[in-house]
Amino acid sequence: MATSKLQAVNTLLSIVGEAPVNSLTPPLTGDTALADRTIDEISTEVQSEGWSWNKRIYKQIPLDANGHSTLSSATLGVRFNPISYPSQRFVLRGTKLYDRVTSDYDLRDSLGVAMTGGTSDIIAEVVEELAWDSVPETGRRYIIIRAGRIFANRLVTSSSIESYTAEDEQNALKILKRTEDMAENNNFISGPDDMYGGRVVTTFGPDILNR
Repeated sequence: MATSKLQAVNTLLSIVGEAPVNSLTPPLTGDTALADRTIDEISTEVQSEGWSWNKRIYKQIPLDANGHSTLSSATLGVRFNPISYPSQRFVLRGTKLYDRVTSDYDLRDSLGVAMTGGTSDIIAEVVEELAWDSVPETGRRYIIIRAGRIFANRLVTSSSIESYTAEDEQNALKILKRTEDMAENNNFISGPDDMYGGRVVTTFGPDILNR
């Protein structure tokens, strides 16, 4: 059975000898509030690395009336295929794409970008933060253990607690990475099967140096 957010919070509380709580209904106070915030903080940190379960391929980045990209507020990162975009001209600032060549958020005049209505032909892999219930169990396990180590260090100074959870954290990370490798079918030559929408993109257009 997948670990609920309540179980995760109670796991952190148990590490420092606190009694479990029955609900996470606001307002949360004291150590319970700190445990909940720590789990959210570490969940964002872990998910920002980008895993098979929180990445999606955008084959057309939507733009608003000002030509600005309209990505989800849950966007944590954007990656571009270095073969298709060798100059890496587009970067993420906040939740918008920024053209480093034109020094502008307006992508309508960016060289190498074609427009179709309100969408561009920019292809990107977007990392998005998922709610706790959408994170797979291996991810939850690693988040809990890492959050538990940080939570304990914030409340108490116990080397025995720190060393125990540090070992658990490494084991949980190994399991998470092993399941990730299986999910993405990684290979050291060309990367995962679904990398940027395909294993390797080798079709170069006349605008390749402008991308």
